[in-house]
Amino acid sequence: AAAARRFLVALPEALRSTRPARVLARSLESGRRAHSILLHGEDPAALESTVVALASAILDCPAQQARTHPDYITLRPSGKARQIRIGERGESGENTMRSLMRQVNQTPNRAPRKLAVVFDADRMNAATANAFLKTLEEPPADSTILLVTTRPYDLLDTIRSRCFHFRIDGGGAQTARDARWQDWLDSYSR
Repeated sequence: AAAARRFLVALPEALRSTRPARVLARSLESGRRAHSILLHGEDPAALESTVVALASAILDCPAQQARTHPDYITLRPSGKARQIRIGERGESGENTMRSLMRQVNQTPNRAPRKLAVVFDADRMNAATANAFLKTLEEPPADSTILLVTTRPYDLLDTIRSRCFHFRIDGGGAQTARDARWQDWLDSYSR
């Protein structure tokens, strides 16, 4: 119950009453956490807020400290092509998939679980995605992996099929629509 409460309090108010927030809070409350979760939506700020709130709940720390917690591991695209690189065997370089997988397979430092977050997960090339599949197929028991993207269908089907999906909207913000668009929708539905 404390983890669910921590999660909901850390979320922006506009996201607290959404269906994904309620489902995630129930899973935290029951202690039945998925090993891999795909968070997707069009609003990067809402996705980031959800990641921080989940990190706070899973790592049992205040939201302000979640990003610096020793059991919070992130991977982001890098380089000119903004790709998530696999990394060479034996390479000690950070911000590669091999580095993330190595860290996820280690014992947590302080929290009961590790949290690995792959931002812009759709930026994995085929080699990286295939290497990552092994971790998704056999995740360590004491870890949670979050994949975050605004383009979920650019991920391999085999990756998407191994994750629980949550569409995170920007808290119910309405986008302005051109009147001609609504007219077109009306005529199309007839």
